[in-house]
Amino acid sequence: MTVPVQTDRFDHEAMFYRGDADFLAGLLPFIREGLERDEAMVVAEPRPRLELLRDALGDDADAVDFHDMAEIGANPARIIAVWAALLDRHTAAGRRLRGVGEPAFVGRRTAELNECRLHELLLNHAFDDGPGWRLLCPYDQEHLPRAVTQAALRTHPVRSTSDTRLSSNGYASGGHVAAFAEQLPAFGDAVLRGVYGPGDVPATRRTVAQWARSCGLPEDRIEVLELAASELATNSIRHGGGAGTLAMWLDESAAVVEFSDAGILTDPLMGRRTPSLDQEGGRGLYLVNQLCDLVQLRSSEHGTTVRVTTWF
Repeated sequence: MTVPVQTDRFDHEAMFYRGDADFLAGLLPFIREGLERDEAMVVAEPRPRLELLRDALGDDADAVDFHDMAEIGANPARIIAVWAALLDRHTAAGRRLRGVGEPAFVGRRTAELNECRLHELLLNHAFDDGPGWRLLCPYDQEHLPRAVTQAALRTHPVRSTSDTRLSSNGYASGGHVAAFAEQLPAFGDAVLRGVYGPGDVPATRRTVAQWARSCGLPEDRIEVLELAASELATNSIRHGGGAGTLAMWLDESAAVVEFSDAGILTDPLMGRRTPSLDQEGGRGLYLVNQLCDLVQLRSSEHGTTVRVTTWF
């Protein structure tokens, strides 16, 4: 059964396509309909897709706000803050927002695609209470792993192709709760493990920096990891029971640093929204999300883990 568009709440739709022609067949009518209704039209796609859409839209492209998803969403934990800022701005101006966002684009690493799945679930949690706006998320059915496209059916209430719009039978409201509590993939034997407590933040920061330097990371990335170590160790001490565990290891393409503690984080959007001026917590995690290549946060009754990945 065809699903009507929700006008009074967040309308979150996965669109499946095969090839450029199918991609354009699904997106061009969606974009032009938004422009005809004088909605604020925002498109976040990797650059090759942006160029394809610009060329196909012709003069209509001037009315579209384009963003490179490979930049704004390199770490998927940054994306919600971008949409939230756009929604606030256009709602304040009296316009309805209509968006296109392809976070799970071809070329993403496996860990990034896993984070895109959590991000898509958290979008529903972040925006379901309104104001109403519409977001269409394209998925390349031809080139993405099947597990990724199948997961999209569980993260979006609506699924579509270039000519249909149907209810997604795999979707269940509140799926972000279980996803946020999942354990991260095991990493095997860490190169280095340690425990830190009150007074150990400077030493933890130095240890991470020395290890990152020994891995051959450039100085700017070492500085970022130093800052992340300081913020995350401080969070553990303040909110995670006063102590935490540090693990560091290499895989084939990245240096990974992980902080774990006994604390329980109840807000899965912590660090994904831009902190307000009067907000007491969450600033450090927001900063880590903005600066680091990939940040994976999970929390359950067993504690909280933050895994920071820096790509070589």
